[in-house]
Amino acid sequence: MDSQAAATLIERVEREAKRITYPADFPALPDLPTARYCDPAFFALEMQYVFNKTWLYAGHESELLEPGAYKLFTEMDRSVILSRGKDRTIRAFKNACRHRGAALVTEPAGIAKRFICPYHAWGYASDGELRSVPEAHNFACLNKAEKPLLQVRCELWRGFIFINFDEAAEPLADFIAPLAAQAESFPFERMVVKRTLRTEIACNWKTAYDNFLEIYHVATVHQKTIAPFLDSKSFVVTPLENGHARFTTRKRIENLYGASDIKGLDERFRSLTVALPRFPNGFTALDPSGFNWMNFWPIGHDRMAVVSTIFGETLKDSDADRAYWDEFSAYQVKILDEDLGLFTTIQRSMREGDLSTLTLSYQEQYLQWYNEHIDQKIGRDNIPSHLRVVPVMTAAFGDEDHPAE
Repeated sequence: MDSQAAATLIERVEREAKRITYPADFPALPDLPTARYCDPAFFALEMQYVFNKTWLYAGHESELLEPGAYKLFTEMDRSVILSRGKDRTIRAFKNACRHRGAALVTEPAGIAKRFICPYHAWGYASDGELRSVPEAHNFACLNKAEKPLLQVRCELWRGFIFINFDEAAEPLADFIAPLAAQAESFPFERMVVKRTLRTEIACNWKTAYDNFLEIYHVATVHQKTIAPFLDSKSFVVTPLENGHARFTTRKRIENLYGASDIKGLDERFRSLTVALPRFPNGFTALDPSGFNWMNFWPIGHDRMAVVSTIFGETLKDSDADRAYWDEFSAYQVKILDEDLGLFTTIQRSMREGDLSTLTLSYQEQYLQWYNEHIDQKIGRDNIPSHLRVVPVMTAAFGDEDHPAE
């Protein structure tokens, strides 16, 4: 984004802070059926058509620094090995031996010259090729070249590793492009994983995800943790293609976690908090002094996990650096703790029929946008009529970036 576009965006945020009426050029948002958050059959549709067919964040290249490094992806009852081969290429494999299906890897991460099956000791190289089979002469027609580990589509964007269980899906570059354009000047390449936090919650994945897709609740729930740093009335939502969005909010101080010394940083990231919801289940608020890339993983129709991957600049390893990221992580936990008690009560209200629909404000428009895209992925004809959302935003704007500033 050039300086003129950045200035235009800042002006738009300033206008939003002064707005006192509902925007005349924006459609009234219909209520969302709460059954979408409780119905096991709808959850199954989401898994089949959304999570099994969309690019999902699985890790970061800084977690796989050297050849032989691996990491396990185990969300959604899947088990996928992320592996850096001798050629330094990062690949993804199903964690299943081609002999009789035993898991090759049980540790969450590590270094391995080969993946050795604990059942019958078949051995695989870091590129997935089958290299060794004990007593191979007892197999009548075994051709090791025909038995590599089964690959899962794996592509990278600026160091972030994504996987997709659909071989026919569009390239990651096409899927992520609308979001990538909003952060092209952010120094992702200088960032590495500092901490990872995981919390399981007794609610639907969308119940927790929705909380991070609006700023309406911040003044009430986060009075001392977030509200002092952000001007919530200046919150601007820009829906993007493919179900993504950009949020921009005026900062009250330069950065939540202290001033950044990154030279040449885009003015947007100094004066605004730029947050990027990523369809279907990702969210991050970019801050050059450190940011938390959150992913909201379904476990069941009424249970989910929030995984927070905390990123910071460089691989510094010092007492001061460790202390900083310990404090940063504790702050993230504190913010989530302020929300946690609400998620289970909201889920109960929906489950017990105390609330049949969700009422959305203009500031909560992304909830409507990503739910419309869920329906697009599933196919409206596959969804019972009482569970569909009314596609008012798609009808008004189409599946395109709007507004474009």
